[in-house]
Amino acid sequence: MSKTIPTVPDYITRDQYTAMFAAMGLDPSNTIEVRAATDGVHALVIALDEHGRPIVDRDGARRKHRIFIPVRSDDTDRRTARVTAVEG
Repeated sequence: MSKTIPTVPDYITRDQYTAMFAAMGLDPSNTIEVRAATDGVHALVIALDEHGRPIVDRDGARRKHRIFIPVRSDDTDRRTARVTAVEG
């Protein structure tokens, strides 16, 4: 039996899970992983074309993007979300 932490729920509902993605503007069906850090949210997603379809390389591999959504601490913080292609 694992140790429990009073503030951590035993589970989250599908609605709570998808609401977390919606709050970040992400589609769970295109998201590979999400990491919450002290500076912001880092997500690895399937790269989509202008029509919302996955971008597939000639070898059949799906391209990926890394998204960073910063958490701003005050009004002087001007960081904004950025998307970078994942090579390889």
